[in-house]
Amino acid sequence: MTQKVGIAGTGAIGKAVAKALLEGIDGLELGAISDLRQNLDIGVPYVDFDVLTESCDLIVECLPPQAVPALTQATFARNKDLTLISSCALLMFPNILENHKQSTSRIYVPSGALTGMDGIKALKELGIKRSKIVSTKPPKGLLGAPHVEKMGIDLMQIRRKERLFAGNALEAAKGFPANANVAATLSLAGIGPEQTDVEVWADPEAFGNTHEVTVEGEFSTIRVQVTNTPDPANPKSSMLAAQSIVATLRDINNSLVVL
Repeated sequence: MTQKVGIAGTGAIGKAVAKALLEGIDGLELGAISDLRQNLDIGVPYVDFDVLTESCDLIVECLPPQAVPALTQATFARNKDLTLISSCALLMFPNILENHKQSTSRIYVPSGALTGMDGIKALKELGIKRSKIVSTKPPKGLLGAPHVEKMGIDLMQIRRKERLFAGNALEAAKGFPANANVAATLSLAGIGPEQTDVEVWADPEAFGNTHEVTVEGEFSTIRVQVTNTPDPANPKSSMLAAQSIVATLRDINNSLVVL
């Protein structure tokens, strides 16, 4: 049976997911889209969150974090499954997971711009002592971040690599909601947002968005470095983030799933 997929948000990530669905993912078809801009003309209807979650079987979230609570409320009310890329929203708005307890919906959180979440989940079973992520981005990729504006940082005046933030994943989610999904996802896979250390750096000479993850346990230490070219349509994100959603969608109906 083919499931209808509804996409909420058609920015750079949503467009990439829509393209993949139109090109073909076994067992899935694009059913509807929700976005006030209505910037895609691909033969599927634009609807509000209520109609999206009523008419589609699986919802894909590609929204700014601030819009996620309204979408999850509509999704959970209809017990529909949700693929959620804005993992920061789960930390910023704890009522999302509280509301989820009253629903039978499943939430899929793709790895986004990271890799190695499978190993971190395995290490968690043995015990994690320390978890840290250091993210480095070109200054323009951090424009508009609440922490940057609060501290009065002029990103365009940065001439060499500079640390803008050090704290935990919960603080990073609030200070960099468009940039810290990697930190939020790491914290969800690992030892939680308040125990996950985060640093955010701006580097005018950076080639792309680089994330360095170190997770230490008694029996293993995991170190991962990922450098992604910023998405031309959204320098705050990377093309890998969109494709991690596509990979998650393919796994939903695959008979062989490598975790």
